[in-house]
Amino acid sequence: MHLFYQPDPKLFELDEEEARHSYKVLRLGSGDIIHVTNGRGLLQKCVLNVQGRRVGYEVVESVTMERRAFAVHIAVAPTRKAERNEWMVEKMTEIGVERIDFLITEHTNPETVNRVVNLSRLNRIAASAMKQSQQYYLPLITVNNKYEPFIKNTTEAVKLIAYVPDQNRVEHVFSKVKKDSSTSLLIGPEGDFSEKEVALALEHGFTTVSLGPTRLRTETAAVTGCHAINLAQNI
Repeated sequence: MHLFYQPDPKLFELDEEEARHSYKVLRLGSGDIIHVTNGRGLLQKCVLNVQGRRVGYEVVESVTMERRAFAVHIAVAPTRKAERNEWMVEKMTEIGVERIDFLITEHTNPETVNRVVNLSRLNRIAASAMKQSQQYYLPLITVNNKYEPFIKNTTEAVKLIAYVPDQNRVEHVFSKVKKDSSTSLLIGPEGDFSEKEVALALEHGFTTVSLGPTRLRTETAAVTGCHAINLAQNI
């Protein structure tokens, strides 16, 4: 199935990038069937109408796909390199994530955040990953979230923070997931969360969890946690 993204369901035309992909890469032409999603659950079966570089379409069938019974919410401190943040968003979208929030923590350098977290580019990457993995909901991505107010306003049914104190045994995230419930998982920066930040999270209902016996990079930890939550929900 050739799946395209058009956020405006009333436009009936692919944007320049999507149009170019349809006729240059996929070699589609007028009369061919494609599917279009708005990233909010709408799935449309369409007939193409190619006129030069403009690619319009006629909708012949529409259906609204239901959201999953559970939701995965990953809140993560950005890494110092843009490409790692982009890889992280791409892979979590492919696996399945409803929301990704980038946090400003004590060990995050706020001066570098705008350089390594480009919201417009991250949304484009997420849209591409959504199409590639044949999904119909685009994850919500937010940036520059200050840690304390974010923690105080987190409302998911299950609230977890990836943090293992020295010499303490902490259960794996997999064991803390509740079937068909929303889960929020906090992933710290390269310097980890501060003790104050961990205490604040615990005070507001978060539980510490492990992501395994090895020390992971921030982006690897986020993807690992996202996968573990999805796996726990689908077995």
